[in-house]
Amino acid sequence: MKKKICWLLFFLVPGIGLSSYACFAPGAPTNGSFLGFNLMPGPNNGVVNFAIVTPLPDGRNSIQAITRSDFIRLASGLVRTDVNPKGENLFVKYEVEECGFYRDSVFNKTRLYCNTLDALWKLRYKSGIYGGSDSLGWTKATVPSMGQMSLLQAYGVNSLDDYFFGENAFRLLHDMQSYAWQSRYQGT
Repeated sequence: MKKKICWLLFFLVPGIGLSSYACFAPGAPTNGSFLGFNLMPGPNNGVVNFAIVTPLPDGRNSIQAITRSDFIRLASGLVRTDVNPKGENLFVKYEVEECGFYRDSVFNKTRLYCNTLDALWKLRYKSGIYGGSDSLGWTKATVPSMGQMSLLQAYGVNSLDDYFFGENAFRLLHDMQSYAWQSRYQGT
């Protein structure tokens, strides 16, 4: 009988408790999992779902929900797991600006930030889910147009339910920082 090895990714998330964990049977391949997100509202993350995505042999994906904070921790290399075993900063690798962490010496805490992740909602919505001066999304209707969906297909998705993951997810995060890309997306 094979034992499972479980890794606790994060001990506590304020107000929630245990966040997420992963279990693997010894000898099971763990190099096929990736960080990802989709543009569907979810119970844990608001308007974007963050996940660890593992492609399965039958073409489907295994999805393990994580929080936005978990995504930033894993992508920044703060925690080494099967999705980032070398602990490299994937935001730096894929040139995603304004994402990462810093050490707050006043409160002795690690602070996470990612303005680009906070703008993902604009790919799906027309207007202000958050309100304020930056409350306009990049779609013309209540959902992305067929032209916008065709642009998103270049990042490995066919519908809003699909997950952007791995290199495709980070390429999208990198590209959507460009005003030229934003204009092209808004114009299709």
